[in-house]
Amino acid sequence: MKKRLLLFLISLTLVSCVTPAVIKKPDTGTVVETGSTKEAKIPSTANEESSLNYILGYQAEMEGRWAEALKYYEEASKLDPASPYLKVQIGRILLRTGKVKAATEKVEEVIKSYPDYLPALRLLGQLYNGQKRTADAIRIYEKIIKIDPNDTEAHLFLGVLYAAEKKYPESIDVLEKFLKNSPDNLMALYYLGSVYFDMKDIEKAEEYFQKALEIKPDFDAALYRLGLISEVRGKNDEAIKYYKKASEINPFNFQARERLSRLYIKENKLQEAIGELEKISSQFPKNTEIHKRLGLLYFDNKEYEKAIDQFRLVIEAKPDDLAVRYYLSLALGTLKKYDLAIDELKAILALDPKNIQAFLNLAYIYSDSGQYEDAIKTYDKLIAIDAKPEYYIYKSSNLLKLNKTKAAEETLKEAIERFGENDELYFNLAVVYEKEKRFDDMVKFLKKTLSLNPDHADALNFLGYSYADKGIKLDEALSMIQKALSLMPGNGYIIDSLGWVYYKLGRYEDSLKELRRALKTVKDDPLVYEHLGDVLAAIGNKKEALEAYRKALLYSDKEEGLKERVEKKLEELSK
Repeated sequence: MKKRLLLFLISLTLVSCVTPAVIKKPDTGTVVETGSTKEAKIPSTANEESSLNYILGYQAEMEGRWAEALKYYEEASKLDPASPYLKVQIGRILLRTGKVKAATEKVEEVIKSYPDYLPALRLLGQLYNGQKRTADAIRIYEKIIKIDPNDTEAHLFLGVLYAAEKKYPESIDVLEKFLKNSPDNLMALYYLGSVYFDMKDIEKAEEYFQKALEIKPDFDAALYRLGLISEVRGKNDEAIKYYKKASEINPFNFQARERLSRLYIKENKLQEAIGELEKISSQFPKNTEIHKRLGLLYFDNKEYEKAIDQFRLVIEAKPDDLAVRYYLSLALGTLKKYDLAIDELKAILALDPKNIQAFLNLAYIYSDSGQYEDAIKTYDKLIAIDAKPEYYIYKSSNLLKLNKTKAAEETLKEAIERFGENDELYFNLAVVYEKEKRFDDMVKFLKKTLSLNPDHADALNFLGYSYADKGIKLDEALSMIQKALSLMPGNGYIIDSLGWVYYKLGRYEDSLKELRRALKTVKDDPLVYEHLGDVLAAIGNKKEALEAYRKALLYSDKEEGLKERVEKKLEELSK
């Protein structure tokens, strides 16, 4: 009975509108208000089967299984053809999977039957805009605002579209009205500044860009525009500062890099100009579209689903926009949509076979998804294009994950032979020797690391901890770990090492204090819990020691050999 009631309630939502609007009933032309008790008058053929398909589609969408979501939504729509909501859901999924034309046709179909259905109008406005059908997009957003005067996003889009058509008074009017209700809206401030800039009202433009920076100091687009304003005023030094900051914040702000290179040439700083120009790929567009900027803003705000939608629209119009494809791969990778992210990175490499950044991100995704062999092959390609010590280090790290310690050792030795004395290469070679349980070799190369870089905090901690773990050279170990902690204050792993060396020195109270401090930073590290259990057992606190050991077992998969060791300690302590 409960299941039938739930399905009935859901079936009602399938024919309703999320936002209050006005919809014409297809058969009779009767106007019904959605979001009210009248919405049930919309004709529907919803049943338990269509409702179940909708639920399955919604679940698949939430989990990012978009192809499955589309299949379920289409089946639900066949069973409930009167539901505009389901057709909009289908349109959204089509857009998300890059099928912009099909998405547009699906949403236009909804509008024919329900011309005032707001969810359909909002999606159609974005689709028209992404396809550069600006006049159609303007018409849609004007209609949305007429239906719902409180729709803030529609005001923002409409203001931007007016500006794109050089209808500046209309744009200013819409955006300023928008800012009265949302005075801290970053995008509205930026676009209003851009409108005034295009109108050559520099004072007003600067005012709005500065307001945007007050809200978001690392907003590279506003910094770039302020650089242009400084150039107009002849303040080249000030413009250089703006452009440099913009390009440091966003390495793909190629407009800022281009302007910076021009100023360097003007200032006779030729080497700096060459350096900037080398970073600019001819395949990247010089003008950034509205959706590209929106996508980057959404990405920066960690709204990755929205960012993906915007990037898809840009790629539909400009398939060779490598910067957008790269950010799209980052968004997909963040959502752990690894296969889709890999597809985008491969598309970049098909257009630009020596794109270092794409190779690096591809290798990272392979490694993060456990595809270590593919990661190793990718690093080999990077080494062939532009060999750097860190690529050898990354390769060796993936080899270690496959327990190929000999191959990792050979990789690092090859790098040392090629690049000479490099502290990171020696440090990572010491890590390999630790895996191979070659203690003397590990110590030798940790000392070599420290001879090249006495402030190498990881090497200081590693060597100090290794001495403490063996119960040797404890005073030296304490000194090294304390120095490491002074270089990296608050590092939980180094604090754990400090607690461990105190334990080995018999300073149990100091050890407890440091180990508990370490757990505030690294709450899921099994080794820290094991150390804590050892200290508590040493002072006779059996109850808390058992609790610490049990917590260590919860995370034991992170530390090879720990599970068996801790289980033995638990057994002995229980006896």
